[in-house]
Amino acid sequence: MVKVGVLGLGFMGKMHFNTYNAYPRSKVVALADLDPKKLAGDWSAIAGNIADKRAAQVDLSGLHLHADPADLFRDPDVDVVDITLPTFLHAQYAIAALEAGKHVICEKPMALTVGDCDRMIAAALAGGRQLFIAHCIRFWPEYKVLKQIIASGKYGRVQAASFWRKSSTPRWSWDNWLLDPARSGSAVVDLHIHDTDYINYVFGVPKAVYSCGAVGAVSNGGVDSVVTHYIYRDGAQVTAEGTWALAPGFGFTHGFCVVLERATVEMDLKGQRPLTIHPLKGKSITPKVPKDDGYVAELKHFVGCIAKGQPSDVVSAEDARSALMVCLAEAQSVRSGVAVSIG
Repeated sequence: MVKVGVLGLGFMGKMHFNTYNAYPRSKVVALADLDPKKLAGDWSAIAGNIADKRAAQVDLSGLHLHADPADLFRDPDVDVVDITLPTFLHAQYAIAALEAGKHVICEKPMALTVGDCDRMIAAALAGGRQLFIAHCIRFWPEYKVLKQIIASGKYGRVQAASFWRKSSTPRWSWDNWLLDPARSGSAVVDLHIHDTDYINYVFGVPKAVYSCGAVGAVSNGGVDSVVTHYIYRDGAQVTAEGTWALAPGFGFTHGFCVVLERATVEMDLKGQRPLTIHPLKGKSITPKVPKDDGYVAELKHFVGCIAKGQPSDVVSAEDARSALMVCLAEAQSVRSGVAVSIG
């Protein structure tokens, strides 16, 4: 049994809490948050971009409840600290937890600077502890199957691929931190990084990016919309669009369209198109996908890695660092109007 302490009771903290407690190999034993209402079990104010109708009043009896994160790090019953705080706090608290001898699972993005990523990785190595960054799209069923389809070579090489992730403006976050670029990195780092990381996973880190987008559309000078061409030496045409500058009524959607030599593969949440393979010859195919969503699958994977004392073979801290590095290059390209080399 892996015993977890969750730091930060926002939308993702709630998601992680429920996932751990539904999995027999893990259990939440402690929570830390500055809000006394949340520590009392009143989670009615928690909101997010994905509907979650689970209880607004939660029974937290029997858990260790901490107002100070340092008390959570000192808690002897905690094996792993799960950090679901705003991004600008990730590095500070991940390093403190690692130095206290805890394993760490941290929400994406890993941090706001590559330097902070390096300090987090160094703290994990120095303490002999595991550091996992929750890039859930690598575990999301449709994206997991898409990677398998591409890797199999059954339908030939990828000729073109496009990905998208679009959202109404996220005005629901604590203290409106998401719309403060200094604390969130804005849409290019907080939202679009899902697709950038997945593109790195499938195609490798690009040699350069060329991006255009909207700066300051809904935030104070952040890159709120971005369209990127990922430049590879083999000439694969890979693009991705990310925005959170859309009207309230739009909601949220994501999807992809991948053109292979002998088939096209698509998925579109808003268009209610499930993962579908359209071969050049024969009927379209709707393959089976795993039942767990990405949040559940990733946390089960991380818990298993901790229990076995093994690193992840799906996503490393270095992978998360690379995703941030590429997104920061995309933001630079948007602002400069020229292609930016990676690395």
